Amino acid sequence: MRPFPVPQLASLALLACATSATAQAAIPTAKPDGFATQGGGTTGGGDTKPIRVSTAEALADAVKGDQPAVVIVEGRIEVKGLGVGSNKTLVGADTKAGIQGGGVGIRGRNVIIQNLTFGPARGDVMELSGARNVFITKCEFFGSSDELCSIVRGADHVTVSWSKFHFPDPDSHSFPHLIGNSDNRSSDRGKLHVTMHHNHYEAGCRSRMPRVRFGKVHLYNNYYQCRGNNYCIGTGVESSIRVERTVFDGINRPWNDMGGMERDAVIGWRDLKFIDCEQPDYAPNSWPVFEPPYDYSMHELDEVKRVVTDPATGAGNCLAR
Repeated sequence: MRPFPVPQLASLALLACATSATAQAAIPTAKPDGFATQGGGTTGGGDTKPIRVSTAEALADAVKGDQPAVVIVEGRIEVKGLGVGSNKTLVGADTKAGIQGGGVGIRGRNVIIQNLTFGPARGDVMELSGARNVFITKCEFFGSSDELCSIVRGADHVTVSWSKFHFPDPDSHSFPHLIGNSDNRSSDRGKLHVTMHHNHYEAGCRSRMPRVRFGKVHLYNNYYQCRGNNYCIGTGVESSIRVERTVFDGINRPWNDMGGMERDAVIGWRDLKFIDCEQPDYAPNSWPVFEPPYDYSMHELDEVKRVVTDPATGAGNCLAR
């Protein structure tokens, strides 16, 4: 682990402006990190000539199949559902870009998603089902009738970073993430390696931030600000969860046993801040739980709230270009 030089923010700030002169210019993407760098790494569509899309039909055609593609989304596109194939980079042209109406499904491998707003949508806003090597960064997710971004059915080598999650009209099922969707899916063992860092959990998020079964999950520099919630991190069956330099601000149950402690769940933590809430005591601190197989950089604990909530450079689809 090394001091944090803010490489993600620097590279994202270089994203090209959408002008007629650069309509087909490549838009640099942030460098993948965390578990998305493992298992062969994540490159998305690579240096393929970018395609700009502004309709549901053009978007669906651009992201189907396994041929490499770099797809730049212009405006808010209404879909009934969208399947993203392998070897794709999907990035917003500006802060107004997004996908709404139907869920986005990722079932292939080697996908980068950046600077897009997802939601509202019927069902899951996004589901990674069996997907491998997916890097999601600088996105906003809101307004689902199920999860906002689930990672299930043997998905593996995933990073979700610098993203914002919230529910403008919450109900009892306002949940950001499932990692592993069944206590009985033993085929998930050895998979579901996930990194989540610099994410912002805002108003309306009730639980599952994330709820983990079987997965090996690394959480750091996240900011939980979802007052009135039920719990944040759920320790499910055979889960291994490592939490570092994270802030829990006025929430209920920073972590909660979801049937995992009697079935080999472990959680370990260090350098956490609890504001108007308390550290749970139902589980021992099993630090370090595991050693991440990648280099990573963290902000200091006292900087987490400021950097994650910064309206210009923090979590979410907020970098103007």
